[in-house]
Amino acid sequence: MKRILTQTGLSLVMALCLGAPAAMAKGTHKPKHSAEHTAAIKKCNEDYAAAKKDAAGKKGKERKEAMAAASKSKKDCIAAAPK
Repeated sequence: MKRILTQTGLSLVMALCLGAPAAMAKGTHKPKHSAEHTAAIKKCNEDYAAAKKDAAGKKGKERKEAMAAASKSKKDCIAAAPK
């Protein structure tokens, strides 16, 4: 009797272990963004990189202000990107 219960318990545990990853995978799917969204984000990142490169040539307060303006511009651009 003990052997039957042990084998049944092990079988249930193994079945749960095989089913758990499949059940978890269903809830982790992220929606794919549209082509317009991807293009807008790419342009935002390129503009930010150009502004960052331009700010690197400046010194002191000008550089700090340019970097702040670049990051604010990137944040606004990403917020305005189509979903």
